[in-house]
Amino acid sequence: MIRKGICCIIAAVTLSTVALANQVEPTTNMVEITSNIGHKINGYKYLCMEQQGNLHDLEDKFNSFFAELGFTIITPDDEEELSEEERLYVLYGSYVYNTVPDGLDNMTLTLRNSNGKIIFSSTKEAACFISVKRCANKASDKIINQIKSLNYSFDPTLVQNKKKEETNASNEPEKEEKIKMARDMKADGMSVEKIIKYTGLSEDEINKL
Repeated sequence: MIRKGICCIIAAVTLSTVALANQVEPTTNMVEITSNIGHKINGYKYLCMEQQGNLHDLEDKFNSFFAELGFTIITPDDEEELSEEERLYVLYGSYVYNTVPDGLDNMTLTLRNSNGKIIFSSTKEAACFISVKRCANKASDKIINQIKSLNYSFDPTLVQNKKKEETNASNEPEKEEKIKMARDMKADGMSVEKIIKYTGLSEDEINKL
């Protein structure tokens, strides 16, 4: 009877352990996914932090850190002087610090490109026992350590290739419309020369229809 009771206890503990493991695993995966998108910062050369009054010295801290990584730190005024091509390589940074009553404070750092798309975003928590400034710095240190693990090095081809992909994707519907038009014109017996003139497709593209 005692042996049976012990077996039941062992089984219950085992099931509880498995249940806890299943609860922890998705959180770990979410952190990894958030970290993995950060390699995209390698396509950028400039950092322009949003000016928010240097709350808790955070703007100075982030600017100094990104300068050490190899970024060129610019102000909004500097950004206006950049050419259209150079603006492709600017990351626009902003941060939000949230004080949570009776809980862990948290900070979010977000980096966007010139189109407003989020390239990197991370939220880290920190317990605040002494001062809000110290807590904010602890949270920002966690974000900085995460970015350090990305091993930044400037690679302009990452942005250039992405721009080409986006351009090709935006041209896709237009190309499909031209192909449909060319197919109809060809079915009506129109000459290849005229189809080229009205659709802009090549002779090879038309012959394949």
